[in-house]
Amino acid sequence: MRHRCFVLVLFLASNILCNCTTKLNSHSIMTYNIRHGVGLDGVLDLERTARVIRAANPDIIILNEVDQGTARSYGVHQADSLGSLLDLFAVFGRSIDYDGGQYGNALLSRYPILDFQIIDLSTDSLLEGRSVFLSQIDVRGDTLTIMGTHLGLSPQERWEQVERIIEVLPDQDKLILAGDFNFAPTSHAFGRLTKLLRDGLAEFTEEPPPTFLADKPDRRIDYLFIGKEIEVVKTGEFQHPEISTTSDHLPQILHFR
Repeated sequence: MRHRCFVLVLFLASNILCNCTTKLNSHSIMTYNIRHGVGLDGVLDLERTARVIRAANPDIIILNEVDQGTARSYGVHQADSLGSLLDLFAVFGRSIDYDGGQYGNALLSRYPILDFQIIDLSTDSLLEGRSVFLSQIDVRGDTLTIMGTHLGLSPQERWEQVERIIEVLPDQDKLILAGDFNFAPTSHAFGRLTKLLRDGLAEFTEEPPPTFLADKPDRRIDYLFIGKEIEVVKTGEFQHPEISTTSDHLPQILHFR
């Protein structure tokens, strides 16, 4: 009996140690199109956005459709506000001037942001201007490159934007490119990107869940693409009572080392 108890204690202790080690050696990243804080109920509530993000407790977050000082968002700098609410570093990446302010993407990080630059992805079409940000983060003494983007609405526009992203991809493998790409996994643009980067959310399942529309998701357009030196530990699944109304997209999260 004592022997069995001893074996059970050793088993439980090893599981706890393993889980703690995995948590210590891994990190989490989320991509989330927040629809400038306006939910499917038409209510602008940035604190609700923060609650959903907090439920997953990610270390790094790529945000799309972020307002900075626009009239429709009452002049709020949304990246800074979310950074304050979540106690994270925050940087905004402009895509266009809009409604008395700016509109674009943002990066939130638990780790120090070493560098941040914005690369214009606007095409010759008359559609909305787009951008990708390129950033380096100090992750416990190691440097990780993070890129975040929100691609256009037409297939030709997205193809041109993917080609531009490929042109500026850093020559390194510790890289994650994430955001709202507005394309399906069957698209030519997806195929072009995955010749160079892996689809991180597909590491554990052949068919990752759809991300849009949040209350009745039927298509996958949000992705986390990863370089060769990124090892996926697991894909994140979390629940929150407001997740289906906070935005028109569902957040996606990846645990990696």
